[in-house]
Amino acid sequence: MRGYLPVLRMARRDALRAKGRTALVTCMIGLPVAVIVAVAVLVPTMEWSQREALPYELGAADARLTGTGHGALRQDPLEPALGYSYAPPAKDTPWTTEEITERVKAVYGPGARVQPYAQGRALELRTPRGYREAQLTELDIRDPMTRGMYDLVEGRAPAAADEIALSPSLAGREFPVGATARVGRDGAARRVVGHVRDPRDLDRPVALALPGAFPGAAPRADQEWLVSAGRPVTWADVGEFNKTGIGVLSREVVRHPPRVSAATGDSDGAGDSAWLAITAMVVAMIVLEIVLLAGPAFAVGIRRQRRMLALVAVAGGGARHLRAVVLASGLVIGGAAALAGAALGIAAAVAARPVAKAVEHTVMGPLEVPWTLVALTMALGAGSGLLAAYVPARQAARLDVVAALAGRRDRAPARRGWPIAGGAVAGAGVVLCLAGAGPLHEFGPALGAVCIIVGLVMAGPWLVGAAGRVAGRLPVPLRLAVRDSARNRGRSAPVVAAIMAAVAGITALAIADASDLRQERVEYLAQMPMGSALVRPPLDRADAVRGAVARELPGVPLVDVRVLPGENSVCQGGETADCPSVGFGSNGAGGAARMFYLDGVVGGAREARLLLGRDDPAVARALAEGKVVLFGSGSPADGTTTATVSVWKDDRQHVLRKVRLPAVGVAADPHVPALVPPSLASKVGVPARVEGFGVDRADHRVSKAEEGRLREVVAGFGERQGEGGVYVERGFNRSNTGLMVLLAVAGGALALGGSLIATGLSAADSRPDLATLAAVGARPRTRRLLMMGQAGFVAALGCWLGLAAGIVPGVAVARPLTEVPQGDGNPTPHGTIVEIPWGVLLLIGVVVPLVAMAAAGLLTRSRLPMSHRLAG
Repeated sequence: MRGYLPVLRMARRDALRAKGRTALVTCMIGLPVAVIVAVAVLVPTMEWSQREALPYELGAADARLTGTGHGALRQDPLEPALGYSYAPPAKDTPWTTEEITERVKAVYGPGARVQPYAQGRALELRTPRGYREAQLTELDIRDPMTRGMYDLVEGRAPAAADEIALSPSLAGREFPVGATARVGRDGAARRVVGHVRDPRDLDRPVALALPGAFPGAAPRADQEWLVSAGRPVTWADVGEFNKTGIGVLSREVVRHPPRVSAATGDSDGAGDSAWLAITAMVVAMIVLEIVLLAGPAFAVGIRRQRRMLALVAVAGGGARHLRAVVLASGLVIGGAAALAGAALGIAAAVAARPVAKAVEHTVMGPLEVPWTLVALTMALGAGSGLLAAYVPARQAARLDVVAALAGRRDRAPARRGWPIAGGAVAGAGVVLCLAGAGPLHEFGPALGAVCIIVGLVMAGPWLVGAAGRVAGRLPVPLRLAVRDSARNRGRSAPVVAAIMAAVAGITALAIADASDLRQERVEYLAQMPMGSALVRPPLDRADAVRGAVARELPGVPLVDVRVLPGENSVCQGGETADCPSVGFGSNGAGGAARMFYLDGVVGGAREARLLLGRDDPAVARALAEGKVVLFGSGSPADGTTTATVSVWKDDRQHVLRKVRLPAVGVAADPHVPALVPPSLASKVGVPARVEGFGVDRADHRVSKAEEGRLREVVAGFGERQGEGGVYVERGFNRSNTGLMVLLAVAGGALALGGSLIATGLSAADSRPDLATLAAVGARPRTRRLLMMGQAGFVAALGCWLGLAAGIVPGVAVARPLTEVPQGDGNPTPHGTIVEIPWGVLLLIGVVVPLVAMAAAGLLTRSRLPMSHRLAG
């Protein structure tokens, strides 16, 4: 055995003979490699690099110019927007098309051409109900210079100023080719001559017209120009243009970028270091998981190869030769698994591109395979196979040749100091989780979780043995299964540790995500009762909007929401000195700042039901008695409140008068300061105005389709874009069910795979014992129950240890995630929020072991092959 070729040949033959074990190890190593490779390919593929985006940014042009001013600037070679001016501008006006054309022809000759290009402006299309918003692009796509920037789906490109092309998602049924579209608030007519689509954003609402078809305040700062120079626009040319305030995106510069520092921006070294640390931690945990799961599988090979290894030793092979035989098995299977995993990952990334386009309308960039990262991932997979085979290889090197030739089993001695060291490491991890969450933020719990997992892995054999000592009261098959696993902890402890590590990580992630979701739910502020809606018209068009809303919702009662203008109300006259506002206060009322979505509402019991979502007898009685209802407040001591009428003038508030009104307070807070009965509203001296129309949930629940139609209706009555609006309270509706199901499935799959590995090890190692059981009269059901008990014991112990190990870091990481309020509308501190997803944890801790037992029972053969038990 002078070379390694015979060893590799033996490993290949053994892998082909034991097809089941080989397939299992290949999946355990290859699947993580496939996932990492797929992610490594998809991340750069989803992001459009500047070079990949050139056909869509420039078409067939040589460059694109921007000129927002005439002051000298310095730009980034690949991102003209990343630049800054370093000289006072000679002129503070943007460049015009005539100036750009003159400048380009002066540099590149009279044959150079300039094509104006502008995008990003908002445009409204008049619909039968109101207005639909679009993104205006002014570009003549008939010019060959623009080839590839937009796809013509149907019809033709605009050829005149009164023609327009719309994207299919924007056109809908209202604007087929040949239809007339009314554009803008002035209702200018444009004929729809085609349907176009942005090839990188299929759902983008594009309205395409010729340059200058929608004149505005010229010259515009968003104007750009495509340039056909007749020769490459070099970095030196870019520098000359920069001297006069012109930014340049050049095809030549993007393809051959100069070696210059970026114009602006600082690299986030701390963020890069954080991501590097997280990536290293994840990779280490993946390798640990592979080693713990695949290591026992290689131990199965040693059980079956013991006689062959013994013959190698008899023939003169030393310990290093025996180690080489087992390590070669890890290298062969790990290398094959890494190769298959990389191919599967690349294939999955290729298949994801058309699927994402068809299902999500997401257009990815050209396929980009980072071969260096793929090669490193493959080396990681092959190295994981070697690491998984390392401990079995050391056991093979200490093989008792006589016992192996005689067919007897030998067991490795237990390491007495490891449980104590493991307990110390796990204890340090708990301390790091609890104490490190403050100064280290999320990294403290993450490092603590790693220490806890490593400590429990070190103490795993002792924990398995300790669990076996309490098996005396179990039924006979389960008692035999638990004691056999405890006695042969060399094969069961790594599997338990692998399951524990996976479940611990899943538990911590589940608690952190559930706590984060709980925080969002706590901080969510509902503007209306669940299911109710509020339509807010432009203030001067309330009557017209009411009729249109009534036509959209026939038969639905509308509640006129009349409001006394408050401090934040819109002033219709424009002069705040002419717009009095009304504020309410009460004696003894105080507390934290509150969020109001409406000012003081004028009304009675019907308005109270709309705001509260229910009939409140106390509120209705107070309104009937002519009292103001103060929400979110205790009743005033003297039974009155002060209505303060003021105006804002000369940058300060001027109080005009104060009116004392009878009032009561209620604890309910519909985010309205007060509800004023009409009999008292007249005493305030400020006329109430209609600011909305409410739809009570008891009368009708507005669907999403109705909401969309109402938005178009309201937009049609505004003189300016954004006036009015529609709000339907649908509550906090974000869910983490998908993530929780994914975590539960991942934990269940790992636990199930690990328990089946342990069952296969036991079946291979305990075949003589099972033959003895059959000889003394044990039924096939007893042998099946024995295998089921071993699978259930390993799965249950691994899952329960993982749940215990993951709860501490999960609770610890919830502190930096949730202790500071994140919501914009709720400044009230709430402290640390911890949410335990008991459903997921019970599923992992109870259902997964039962499924593992059932799977082991189904896969266990009732009849055993002929065997014999040797004495001694």
